[in-house]
Amino acid sequence: MIFRSYLVLMFFLTVAVAIAQPQDTLTSEQLLQRKGPSYTALLRPSRYLAFDVNHLLGGFQRHRFFIGDEVHFKARDEKYREEIYEVTDSTFSVLMANQVMNRDEPVTFRLDEVQKIYLHRRIPFVTAAGTLFPIAGGVYLLADVVNNRGVYSNTFPVVGALVLSGILFHIISNPHIRVNKSHKLKVLRTY
Repeated sequence: MIFRSYLVLMFFLTVAVAIAQPQDTLTSEQLLQRKGPSYTALLRPSRYLAFDVNHLLGGFQRHRFFIGDEVHFKARDEKYREEIYEVTDSTFSVLMANQVMNRDEPVTFRLDEVQKIYLHRRIPFVTAAGTLFPIAGGVYLLADVVNNRGVYSNTFPVVGALVLSGILFHIISNPHIRVNKSHKLKVLRTY
């Protein structure tokens, strides 16, 4: 009796495990496409924007922007934050909404028209501190006013340190870099 119930239990577990297995598997190309545009560039040769930054203290860094990536830049005295649509030898195009025609249209920029590149880096703790420290300074000042029914001079150094460190951390996480001789924007190709 116990042996038969054990066999029935094993049968149902085997059926449940067999049903839980995925029915179709993804190819390596589909897996790379799911990961994003920078991985899709590994599938076939394509062009991409490379922003080479040469800092005095930080050294050399290369930031890559592939087709489908969002790029935040200043060109023609206006700021743009759009997705890259196409990259050629000396230009790149972004899709921008045309309100009159009610559709997206490509707008092409030459590389020498770009004045600044705005980077958005996510640095653990530093990026979060850039937002939270100024708020903490304001809450500290407000708590001092509510608890002591006035503002005392010993709270200003603490509040100032919190606000200034928050501003510094925000600038470190989101630098605005001018395109010039040391910071070059160019087109490269994957193989």
